[in-house]
Amino acid sequence: MVKRSIIFIFVLVSADVFLLESPAEALTCFDIIPTVMQCASFALGMVSQPSSQCCNELGRLHGMARTTYDRRQACNCLKQIAPQYPGAMDANLLALPQLCRVALAYPIRRDADCSK
Repeated sequence: MVKRSIIFIFVLVSADVFLLESPAEALTCFDIIPTVMQCASFALGMVSQPSSQCCNELGRLHGMARTTYDRRQACNCLKQIAPQYPGAMDANLLALPQLCRVALAYPIRRDADCSK
């Protein structure tokens, strides 16, 4: 069931990527997919700690989000993806950056204000 949900989310997000307008070389929702895929089991509470692959992807995402536009885009993409994971645990999402030792400039939460 989780695998089917992840595939469904991948298809939805992939479709959304083509609808987004962004500057050349800017971060897109498509860039977020590997992070979501690697961190899904932790977000859903299936494992007690994020995997090293999850943390590596979170670090990669942090490195890609260099500009304010990119950080807002990443934040908005994560918010857009979140409803597709109704079982995701908010506490796990918020804990990801600290557990992975990645200093994100935005929180991973469903109600994040991405404009700040």
